[in-house]
Amino acid sequence: MIKLRNFFKSFGPKNVLRSLDLDIDSGEIVVIKGKNGSGKTTLLKALSTLEKPDDYDLAEIDEFDLVSNSEEIRSRVGFLSHNPPFYPELSGLENLDFWLDLHPAEYGLDYASEMLAKVGLIMFKDDMAGNYSRGMIQRLGFAIAIAHSPTTLLLDEPFTGLDDEGSEIIEQHLLRLKEDGCSILLSSHDDISFADRTLELDQGALK
Repeated sequence: MIKLRNFFKSFGPKNVLRSLDLDIDSGEIVVIKGKNGSGKTTLLKALSTLEKPDDYDLAEIDEFDLVSNSEEIRSRVGFLSHNPPFYPELSGLENLDFWLDLHPAEYGLDYASEMLAKVGLIMFKDDMAGNYSRGMIQRLGFAIAIAHSPTTLLLDEPFTGLDDEGSEIIEQHLLRLKEDGCSILLSSHDDISFADRTLELDQGALK
């Protein structure tokens, strides 16, 4: 569950997000559309605690404050950036296992393999991630984002580089996460037919 009131974020003199209000309920899929530079990525990074807001009246995820409870929020949020980070010299399995090791829960290689199977990468789990195609990198990034069972999922252009099969895999996972009560916010230039709502970000404000 996401709640923002009067949310501001700037870079120098430029107000990227201004007086922004947003509510996303548990089990809701919301799409944000907007031109390049409209602030979509900045909003997702701020919600994932990668960017610190300048000011707000309210900024909560699952009723935890975005700034004062940032560690708790990071444990609850799954984030897929537009260019998912990975170590090219490690395999897909090693990348996912390394990321899971950063969490307090013990997952192990079997669980990492299970997650890769869910996104259609099990046949390529031992291949170096540096040799992955753009679509395979996107699948790996999505597996990393959902592996710790987040309550909130933030996705920056999640369908970029995916073929029809990859898009279908991501869509089905999102619908299952929705059923489990996950709050999902994603940015896209395209219409997403299965979304509950679509909002437009224009000049730092939502419409």
